[in-house]
Amino acid sequence: MADIRGTVRRATSEDLEAVLEIDRIAPIGHERGPLLTARVLTGEVILYEHEGRISGYAVIRSHAFFGRDFVELLAVATGERRRGVGSLLLQEALSPTTRTFTSTNRSNIPMNRLLEKEEWLFSGQLDGIDEGDPELVYFKDLA
Repeated sequence: MADIRGTVRRATSEDLEAVLEIDRIAPIGHERGPLLTARVLTGEVILYEHEGRISGYAVIRSHAFFGRDFVELLAVATGERRRGVGSLLLQEALSPTTRTFTSTNRSNIPMNRLLEKEEWLFSGQLDGIDEGDPELVYFKDLA
């Protein structure tokens, strides 16, 4: 992992455009602007910032998955991938008091590899969310 010198902090409404810009390059066909706007405004987004530039974010829903915290989304700007930003965001997302869950499509190989590298444990598979592309659920406890 590269030397991470930036900081992770809670996103504010002033960060919304930067968060949306990172999301626009995501390789999926969903428009998440309204969702991300709502999550930023409710304080559920953390982001990675270095030298005034935001290059990644995670949406963390408190007690949203069977009473456990859930990392709903994680995205890193294309030029910043494989430098440790995603790992840092996942580490910061871990709940200090409970098990944290997340999920990703089977086809999202980079996210599946990141979760394996960060030692998240496979919990199960959900079918029927995206036809032909099962949702894989993972969890991790604070070490």
